[in-house]
Order: sequence, then C-alpha cells, then structure tokens
Amino acid sequence: MAERRWHRLYFDDWVAAEGLELIHGCKIEDVQQVSLRPWARTGGNAVWMQLEGTGGLNGGYICEIPPGRELKPKRQLFEELIYVLSGQGSSMVWYEGQTKATFEWTAGSLFAIPLNAWHQHFNGSGATPVRYLAVTTAPITMNLIRDADFIFNCEATFPDRYAGQEGYFSGEFKMEEFGGWGFPVSVAFSNLYPDIHSVPFSDVNRGVGVRHVQYELANGVSSAHRLEMPGGTFTKLHRHGPGAHVLWLGGEGYTVMWPDGGEMVQEFWRPGTMMVPPEGWWHQHAVVSREPGLHFALKFGSRTNSVTKGNMASMKSARDGGNQMEYEDIPKDVLDKLVKMFAEECARRGTPARMEAILGG
Repeated sequence: MAERRWHRLYFDDWVAAEGLELIHGCKIEDVQQVSLRPWARTGGNAVWMQLEGTGGLNGGYICEIPPGRELKPKRQLFEELIYVLSGQGSSMVWYEGQTKATFEWTAGSLFAIPLNAWHQHFNGSGATPVRYLAVTTAPITMNLIRDADFIFNCEATFPDRYAGQEGYFSGEFKMEEFGGWGFPVSVAFSNLYPDIHSVPFSDVNRGVGVRHVQYELANGVSSAHRLEMPGGTFTKLHRHGPGAHVLWLGGEGYTVMWPDGGEMVQEFWRPGTMMVPPEGWWHQHAVVSREPGLHFALKFGSRTNSVTKGNMASMKSARDGGNQMEYEDIPKDVLDKLVKMFAEECARRGTPARMEAILGG
C-alpha cells in the first residue's frame, strides 16, 4: 500500500506533474511580464495561479502561443473563460461529430470554451506571440473528481450549453437589465466578445461616476464584469464571494481590504496588475491617478447561474441586507483612516482628491 499523504490537493499535484509553476499569494504585479514554462499538454508556454481569494473554487493560467504556431487540441470538464492580453489569432471549437466553429480574436477579446468541447487556438502572426489569461473552474473540479484522465478524456457533451448551432461565436451580443440591487445594471449575453470595450457601460451605485457592465457567456457559472471609476475618487466599501480575478486595465491606485475585525491590507495596482479579494473581506478601490481607473474581473458565479450566494448582494446596500456600505454608514474611525490614506496618495501624484464629490460637504 502506498504511503498515505496528508492534506494534499489534487489540483496542486496535477500542476506540478504538468511541469508548471503554481503561483499563490494575493496578486500578480503584471500579467504581461510573468515568466512561463513549456506546457507539453498544449504545446505552448504557461503558468498556473491560484491566488488567495479564490477559496479553492477557481483559478487561472496565463498561456503564450509562439509566433506562427498553434496549440494542441484539447477538451476538459471544467469551465474556461479566455481574455486575450496581446496578439491576434483564431480558435476552433467542436463536439465529436459536429461541424467545427471557427472565429477570430485579438487583444481585448473575451470568449468562453463550452463545457468539454474540443478546442484549438492559433496564433495569427508569424512575428509576435499571443498571450492570454484563462480563468477556470479547474481547482474545484480536479479536487472533487481526482482523475485527470477522466477530466481531459470524458466523451460527455452538454447540448444545453453548446450544440454546434450556427452563429454561436458570431460576436453579436444582446443586452438585458438586472434590477435585483434596487437600480438597473446592464448585462450582456454572448459567447464571444471581439472587443470587451465595445459593450456599453451603465451608471451604477458603487461611487461617484462609476460605470459598469456584466458579461455572461456559454450558459456557464463563470462570468466577467468591467468597471470604470473617475480619477481622484474611491468606491464604496463592498464585499463578495470568492474567485473574482480583478485585472487592472487603466489608471493607477490601490485596493484596501480587511476582514471583519481584522487589519487593513493595502495593495497597489497599475495596468497589468491582477488580484483576487478574499471572500467576505470589505474592500475599496481607490484611483489616485488623474485618468480613470478601469478593471476587468473574470470571476466565479454569474447573474443567471449561481453556485453560492456570495455574489448575490454585492451591490445591494447593507441597509437592506446587502454587501455594499454607503459612505455615510462607514464608521467614523474607519472613514477617517480611509480618507487620510487616500489624500496622501493623491497628493504624492498631484491628483486632486474629489472628496466633496464623494462625501459631500
């Protein structure tokens, strides 16, 4: 009988067996610069990550396709959202016995791989690599099933998610309105967004001038959102469930986070920084540059297919039992500390701190 190993995570052991690094910690400073290793399964180069705020439910990897090359076809029994960081190319997606769907993408594109569908990615340039960020449900799937051969070689199909229908990856999207937080929130539905920035924002109640849009894909449990904050402002305090991979695309600032009764942690960000706020921690995004702060979050949970209740009230006021705190409801000692920190960071950069717009007076 093999020696028993205590407190092992199958996912961690699988990453090691694939010959790849698994990054932990609270953030990645720059997703464009993190080093990669050859990944034989795909024929590309990659690094896996499971940051502290995922709660073990999801994780991600960064992958690079060399110039003029393509990755090997593969399928898997976990969800995968892909955001293209740089380069341009195309993908094929299919189930056995169905016509292969082909679509093109470029930097700023977002798409989802339907559950257990075969897929293959191609670099469209012979001169520059492609680099993309994938956020997946691999950790929880692997730790529950504990059989990589089954996960990557299962023949099951999921026609309610994908049935080879024409136009599935057309790049068209439809907008709907979610009103469950007491104000309208824009939600886009598609399986391919050729440019995430082409989807319109709507104003939301997260702070002065904050705009937001939600992305739903592939009838899955993973989704994304994009949020913009004016320079010299900070958001309302909020908290949510695990697994929101917040990638900063614009501006400069910091996020301050803490659990109930715990110490504040301040993490600085700039374009390319990615972090995952821990589940249930209060946090606030502060933009200390003159230009707006813009982030794109790929996350566990969607507006339509919930797995936990952690994200159901993330923009609902705490006055109504939600997880967002109005500025005037922040305890005075906490607010004083937040304002002092923000004013000092803005002053260092010569950015006007718009405190009157935020707090009134």
